[in-house]
Amino acid sequence: MTFAMFRVMALELWRDRGALVMTFLLPPLVFLIFSAVFSGATGEDIKLKLAVADVARTVDSRRLLAAVVADPDLRADAVASGEEVRRLVRAGRADAGLIIRADPGLETRPVLIVADPSRAVAAPLTMARVQQAMGRAMPDVLAARTLAETAPTFGGLTPRQQAVAGQTMDALAKAPPGGEPTTGLFAREDISGARKGGGAIAYYAGAVTILFALFSAMHGALSLIDERRSGVADRILAGAAGMGPVINGKFLFLLGQSLLQATAIFAAAQIIYQVPVLAHLPLWLVTTLLVSACAAGLAMAIVTFCKTRDQAQMLSTFVILILAAVGGSMVPRFLMPPWLQTLGWGTPHAWAIEAYQAILWRDGGIGSVYMAWIVLGGVGAAGLVLAHLAARRIR
Repeated sequence: MTFAMFRVMALELWRDRGALVMTFLLPPLVFLIFSAVFSGATGEDIKLKLAVADVARTVDSRRLLAAVVADPDLRADAVASGEEVRRLVRAGRADAGLIIRADPGLETRPVLIVADPSRAVAAPLTMARVQQAMGRAMPDVLAARTLAETAPTFGGLTPRQQAVAGQTMDALAKAPPGGEPTTGLFAREDISGARKGGGAIAYYAGAVTILFALFSAMHGALSLIDERRSGVADRILAGAAGMGPVINGKFLFLLGQSLLQATAIFAAAQIIYQVPVLAHLPLWLVTTLLVSACAAGLAMAIVTFCKTRDQAQMLSTFVILILAAVGGSMVPRFLMPPWLQTLGWGTPHAWAIEAYQAILWRDGGIGSVYMAWIVLGGVGAAGLVLAHLAARRIR
């Protein structure tokens, strides 16, 4: 009897080729994608996007600017002013900013790091990367700073020691790139209006909202499979209206369910962490409606194209996990390799998270979220249309 049951289940899996493929081919694919996502977040492979401005305009500040922009471990763009650096960091278009405000060879703390507290590791990682770039391209400047900082401890340098030090600096300036970083270079400034932890809370409130909206929508949409198996769909199809009202009704229910779920999440964020949801209620409500519609439409489309519950459960789990990983619900996207950050814009998660952060963290208006609204609404509408088209095949 035991062997017979084993044989029945094995034959059932073998005959369901869709479930067979998703059982044995999708897990290795998920592993490869997750390994790419999480291996890029270890620190060594992170390539931060920086906005850099040289307002000192000295010989050494120009050398530093050139070294940072050319560094292969960074994605740095030179901009015209310190205010432009702050604007780009505030808008989320740069992970951190770098303002070279004094001569790096002479002044105390000549480099100002402009940081977004919602990207907590970006500032210290920027400091480390810039120090490494200086160590490779400007060893003479680093040696001069170290000498200037340590000489008073030993009572100053004699004329002969100063001459030897000058010769050493000249030799280092002409030496091939290399060397180790030093300290005492940086000051830090958080973007205006930033409150520690607030940006991260807004980020993960959005990340959790889209993640659970999809989980709940997928689970609710599975009832379509059950209705096919039980014969309910056949009785519905016998009527004049067909499956259209069923699809629309389920879509509206899933949309409402996701909206209530998001309300609970952001109510907790408002009450416990003072995330300013009520202060941005109209924009938040539109964003949440579109996030909910996106999740409902995507879930309906996936389930209606599956023939069995096993296929639908496996495929929906796969889709949710991959979209969550690549879209930033599990790891902040700025910690991912650049190619994965670009790929993330193909997921609703990235757009939803960006929209919530733009509204609740950066105090953005419609101009900062309209593209996210178009993408989320478009995915939801396309999913609903595909669900209607797939439902017609049941006939």
